Amino acid sequence: MKISEEQVWNTCGYVRLSREDGDKEESNSVTGQKDLIRDYMARHPELRACGMKVDDGFTGSNFDRPAFQELMAEVKAGKINCIVVKDLSRFGRDHLGVGEYLEQLFPFLGVRFIAINDHYDSLHSNAESDELVIPFKNLINEAYCRDTSIKTRSQLEIKRQRGDFIGSFAVFGYRKDPENRHRLLADDYAAGVVRDVFRWKLEGVSAGDIAARLTASGIPTPMDYKRSQGLRYSTSFRLKEESVWDAGMVLRILKNPVYIGVLEQGRVTTPSYRVKRLVVKPRAEWAVVEHCHEAIIDRYDFETVQKVLALDTRTSVSGRAVELFSGLVFCGECGGAMIRKTVSSGKKKYVYYVCAAHKNEKTCFAHSLRVEALDEIVLEALKKHIQDVIDLSNLLELTDTAQLQQAGVRKLRDRLEKKQAEADRWQTLLRSLYESLQDGVIDRDEYQDLRKTYSRRRAGAEEQAGAIQEEMSREMGNLSEGRGWMGQFRKHRNIDALDRTMIVSLMERVLIFRDRRVEIVYRWQDEFSWQMDLLRQARETLPGREAV
Repeated sequence: MKISEEQVWNTCGYVRLSREDGDKEESNSVTGQKDLIRDYMARHPELRACGMKVDDGFTGSNFDRPAFQELMAEVKAGKINCIVVKDLSRFGRDHLGVGEYLEQLFPFLGVRFIAINDHYDSLHSNAESDELVIPFKNLINEAYCRDTSIKTRSQLEIKRQRGDFIGSFAVFGYRKDPENRHRLLADDYAAGVVRDVFRWKLEGVSAGDIAARLTASGIPTPMDYKRSQGLRYSTSFRLKEESVWDAGMVLRILKNPVYIGVLEQGRVTTPSYRVKRLVVKPRAEWAVVEHCHEAIIDRYDFETVQKVLALDTRTSVSGRAVELFSGLVFCGECGGAMIRKTVSSGKKKYVYYVCAAHKNEKTCFAHSLRVEALDEIVLEALKKHIQDVIDLSNLLELTDTAQLQQAGVRKLRDRLEKKQAEADRWQTLLRSLYESLQDGVIDRDEYQDLRKTYSRRRAGAEEQAGAIQEEMSREMGNLSEGRGWMGQFRKHRNIDALDRTMIVSLMERVLIFRDRRVEIVYRWQDEFSWQMDLLRQARETLPGREAV
């Protein structure tokens, strides 16, 4: 289409601002751009003002912007045939995209394009200079966008690594500190709801039933609660106009380590500054920082809930809670799960735990144990173990901590020396490999294979030595910090009946053998055995003390 200089142009101004591109609000503010464009149009009477399109907060690295799309729709409809912008960077920072519009699409549609500060007007363009200058400016604009994106990503990563919260909205249960928006403070009301959710889960209530309880109690969902606080919050999880709790919301709360003071950030990213598609990063690349803010859930309770969520927790007949031992009872003979089986005898019903492998495949022994008998055995065993833990705790309090540390450190030092000797041995073998190659003892393929093997084993030994050194450092610290688990048993010192919370908090699994013997694997069982050995070694070295 031929463009005439005498015609009147239906002109639309276009304004864009994005801090993501590094735009300076002082010089590129929406108001400033509008004033500049209106002043220019007032000095050029052939430009008939037909509106102003504004994209505030949209990047220039692509053209997926609502106001820009509206502008192009009016251009294609023939309503607009002239576009005015402050400069080329306001139009876009993708040099290929901008070039396609300026060199192909706009000339084809007969659209006049004006970039005021770049002194570019397609009606009066100089073909020779514009072919060099305009693409060069577009390249600079794109490079600026790319560099700004890199700097922004780096700054955000630094904030994540030092434990700054960089989300737009605080997680349900917290609020942003008014004096430091990168720090979370507990929200009393929401934190109470979160504590209820965890408590109910420990009691064996399913996520769906927890959601039903919250809805029935009139507790607002996380989205509705944020909105009630005056926040402009939206979420992709909302499917209905009326927001109600569901199992997914409950599970997201139960699995979020933010409630024990841990921030997990940087879980998703974009391939580049031009591609905004979200990509999930490997867990090893997440920014995970502990002790960032006040914990509103006890760490032991959180870990217990994670264990419960991983169990096969079938609901009971009532539908309100799982069975007492659900997901925890296993066959001591084959290691498979033990399942509940109900047997009717007259008007009475008896419930047994039977080996699933025998019941389904006949690959194990036919043995069973009544639920009532299991309850009695576990209750008595748990009482005894709780008392053993309390006795151990009391003995540790009476024993010289320095002696305990020395005994533990000696044991670790011996392990460290062995690992260091092992790493030195692999290093010596690595050094001798080249000589063997030169002497013709091995060929090059053998050399490469052995070199990889020795290097891998040396690295493994060095890594294990490093782990032992870290353990030694912790051991040289306050030994009492490693006894926190004992308090979990002490809380149940006067039990007279079992409940679901107690079982999942203190036990890993229950094994039933064909001779009706029951073995319980307790949580922190390794720590219990280690502390007992450490105490025995320490007390044997103390004069005038009998060994425990």
